Amino acid sequence: MSDWKQDGQEKHTEAQRRMLNAVCGDLAKQINWHGCRFDKDDWRHFLSGIAAGWRMVPGYDMGDGVRGMVMLGASSLRLTKSQAKDAITMGLSVGDAPDEQGLACKPVKWSPAVLMGLGFNPNDFEGEQ
Repeated sequence: MSDWKQDGQEKHTEAQRRMLNAVCGDLAKQINWHGCRFDKDDWRHFLSGIAAGWRMVPGYDMGDGVRGMVMLGASSLRLTKSQAKDAITMGLSVGDAPDEQGLACKPVKWSPAVLMGLGFNPNDFEGEQ
């Protein structure tokens, strides 16, 4: 089993942190999310919020009587092993099949760090377009 595929309610592992960061970095460079360009941190917050569960709370009233609602996620630093695995899996899914999320972009060409995390030798992918 890959180091990042661990389950449990304990704090995520260093291998999971590295894999999530690598996946989010590749997504940031190659995926446009429905017209929005996310940076690596945006992707990490997005995937962590989904994995940990969003919470809706009333927004801040700026004095104009308009409060609205705000969605709060979770810090990737607080993910459990199971949540980190889910966040990584979702990121890989978006990258491998962006069309399944209604995105009009090519699948991600994964970096050597992600390929190694998936158990592949990055040299086996040299020269692929």
